[in-house]
Amino acid sequence: MYIIAKDGSGDFTSIQAAIDAVPMGNRAPTILLVRMDTYEERVIVNKDNLRIIGEARDRTIITHSGCAMDLDENGNAKGTFLSYTFLVTGNNVEVENITIRNDAGDGRKVGQAVAVYAAGDRGMWRNVRMIASQDTLFCGPTMPKVAKDALPRLIPDGVISVGDCPLVLGRQYFENCYIQGDVDFIFGPYRCWFEGCTLFMNARGGMYTAANTPEQSPYGLVFHRCRLTGECAPGEGYLGRPWRAFARTVFLNCDMDACVSPQGFADWQGGSPVTERYAEYGTTGERADQSTRHPNQKRMTDEEAALYTVAEVLGGYDGWDPTRRTPTWFLCGDSTMCDYAPDQAPMTGWGQALKALVRGVFVENCAAAGHSSKSFIAEKRLNFVELCMRPGDKLLIQFAHNDEKEDAGRATHPRVTYPEYLGMYIDAARRQGAEPVLLTPIPRRHYDENGALKMTHGAYPDAMRDLAVYRGVRLVDMEKTVGAVLAGMTPEQTKAWFNWQDEGHPNYPDGVQDNTHLSFTGAVHMAQIALGLMGEGV
Repeated sequence: MYIIAKDGSGDFTSIQAAIDAVPMGNRAPTILLVRMDTYEERVIVNKDNLRIIGEARDRTIITHSGCAMDLDENGNAKGTFLSYTFLVTGNNVEVENITIRNDAGDGRKVGQAVAVYAAGDRGMWRNVRMIASQDTLFCGPTMPKVAKDALPRLIPDGVISVGDCPLVLGRQYFENCYIQGDVDFIFGPYRCWFEGCTLFMNARGGMYTAANTPEQSPYGLVFHRCRLTGECAPGEGYLGRPWRAFARTVFLNCDMDACVSPQGFADWQGGSPVTERYAEYGTTGERADQSTRHPNQKRMTDEEAALYTVAEVLGGYDGWDPTRRTPTWFLCGDSTMCDYAPDQAPMTGWGQALKALVRGVFVENCAAAGHSSKSFIAEKRLNFVELCMRPGDKLLIQFAHNDEKEDAGRATHPRVTYPEYLGMYIDAARRQGAEPVLLTPIPRRHYDENGALKMTHGAYPDAMRDLAVYRGVRLVDMEKTVGAVLAGMTPEQTKAWFNWQDEGHPNYPDGVQDNTHLSFTGAVHMAQIALGLMGEGV
């Protein structure tokens, strides 16, 4: 997880800097948490597998003022596709809980001014506000004009212009979003599903949509249970017009107020007329009466409407269904669990090893070296994790090594403040519909005078066990289970599980005898034990 904060309290002060730092090729998505502020920057998301999450939707704002009339280095107008505030060319990108604006102003003065340019495949947008004037949201491929901006990604073969757009696999899913604009403000050739979104027409009026669906594509823009409203005069907002001959747009069970024209869809004057690829079903609100609609639009039957599902519209070749999200396990703990850089190898946190062992879930390792249950919260790390958790996720909680410390910033009392702090993690997970899981600390490699393994965590493990019973939380007893395994090994054998290195090691030239932190071997074993105790297959 990367934290972006303009005040310097995070990992980066700009969103683009954080994106540029994300490595390519990660299996699990990298989370970028954007703190509340206004970020005046143009953002290019050219990496795959990202989750970009705002701290508070209406107070986490990305804004830019690009417009079609801006001039390039040769003095030519840049046009629509270079006017964007937020460009996504990566695949599997999720954007949540954030506002994206283009503040260029009225299109009659500045031309088109795109807020969001969604060019990747399998894009997900949840609780996002997109605000502009003319041409707010474009869902289509990376055009030649944008190729330089999108590097290192390349534009698809055959893409010359939107008018010549080939059949593309670009799919976008929008849920509970607010999209504001005028004059064709949701447009493009991609397959898109809008679930429970609000479409707000500016005072200028115009078209809510302008699809450019390829002839071979069975679906275009689909709006389900959305609300169409605005501040234009009654009847000045049309459902859409066909940008090209084979455009497809469908409104299902949407609520439409008086802003919407009684005609519904409109022909493109001098261009393409409305056809049966334009349809409406189950409309409610002030414009529920479909008797006045465009004569060429399709009147859908119950059976035809029933065939429109997210899985059918967006499924494609890989069966993608954005409503069936992959759960994430968030790990909160200390140095025995956290990730380590290559120059610290073979020291490895068991949470780091866990990522490669699980299937069907993502692992977000938020554990931090040197932290106790108290200091982790004091640094707002739990707050950040809570913002990212969703129903079906898990929160794995393992603290004690540093709760024993005597310094005021970390110390907790095993029977008083320690369970109080652990309770905050439990509450945070449950508020988000995630499952909290308590894990007792792993033993240190300490032996008594008789050569027997010593349990060094005092009353903390028992306090966690009691709390698990009291709060009804699943307990993974790492201390007892790992302790029994280590006790069955000789002291010499257990060295392989901990970071014991001879002199001359590249990362530890003087050698190291670390009885707390794990080696790669030990980390893998610990992760396997944790999965076994949780009943999760490896």
